Parts: sequence; C-alpha cells; structure tokens
Amino acid sequence: MVRPKDTCSEETWNRIVAAARQELVETDDGDVDVSVRQVATRAGVSLGTIHYYFPTKESLLEACLDTYYERLGALVVELAALATQTDPRALIEQAARRIYCFAVAERQSLKLRARLNAELGRLEPQRARHVRGPMLDGFASLIASMGGLDVAEARLTLQTMTGLIMHLALLADADLEQIAGAGGEAGRRIVEDHVARVALRLVFPS
Repeated sequence: MVRPKDTCSEETWNRIVAAARQELVETDDGDVDVSVRQVATRAGVSLGTIHYYFPTKESLLEACLDTYYERLGALVVELAALATQTDPRALIEQAARRIYCFAVAERQSLKLRARLNAELGRLEPQRARHVRGPMLDGFASLIASMGGLDVAEARLTLQTMTGLIMHLALLADADLEQIAGAGGEAGRRIVEDHVARVALRLVFPS
C-alpha cells in the first residue's frame, strides 16, 4: 500500500488510537464499535491513513486495548509485590477484590475484549502471550505454594476466577437487582464480597 501523505509514524498512530478510544467512550453503554470514518475525522487524517496503519477495524480496536493491558499489568505487579508482606489468605482476598474493582472500572474494555474474542473464537495470539504468559506463570506458582495446589490446578483456578470476575463485572444494574438483591454500588459491594469468598475457597479448598 502506498504511504498516504498525512502519515507521520508514531505520532499519527497515537492520534488515530486516541481518537478511536474517544469514540468508544462516547458510544452507548451496550455498544463497543466505532465508525472508521468518524475516527478519521476526529484524528484529522484520511481514511487511507487509517487503513495504512490498521488494515482492519479489528486491528484498530485491538490497539485501543493497549492501555488497558498496561493498567492491568501495573495492578498485577503491585499485587505480586505484596506476596512477601501479606498473610496468604489476606493477599488472595485483597487480590480478588482489587481485580474485581478494576474490572468494574474497565467495563468498556472488557466488553471490547469479549467482542473481539467472540469474533476470533480465541484470544488474539499476541495478547494471549502477553496476558497469560509471565503473569499466569507467576501467579500460578504463587497460588500453588499458598494453597497446596499443583501448578496446573492453580492455572485453572486463575482462569476460573478471571471468567467469573469478567462476567460479574459486566452485570447491569437490573441484573444486580435480580441476582444480588441490590443495584448500583450496594450491589457491586455484595458481588465483591462474593468474589473474595469464592477466591478463598478455590485457593484454600481445605
């Protein structure tokens, strides 16, 4: 593809992604899609420039998740640093609560991740290595040593908790009312307590 006149490497790439993220923020709560034409207008570039950097809309949406992974990675590093300072049960409870609250705050990113996963039928390989690689290895070993699980069981435990937290974080107020008996912040606190109890039972089954 011929390089469009308004391409300028990293600066243009960043401007396009920032525009796409803003489009996502401004979409209706249930929608996780963008108009490439609107992204181009917001970023001040041509459609050709968008396609030069992002051959498909999915590749643009994947790029919108980069900062989400950065924030997730920072949280994981912070929690891992507590491992030598905190009682194991208190650490697992704190980690479960913090990750659930993070997921609630990142609902739009989770919806986008779920949509892209569904279209691919799997995690995108690069993202899978980034999220499930070093992070999974480190936490699986940590959980195994704490709860007396083997590493394979610890990995499955982490995947179980990840799926549970993602599902519960995406519950709408009406769902919270029906399931938890309260909506809004009160419902979220009930779910947070539940997530912490489930994490403790999974990691310390005895």
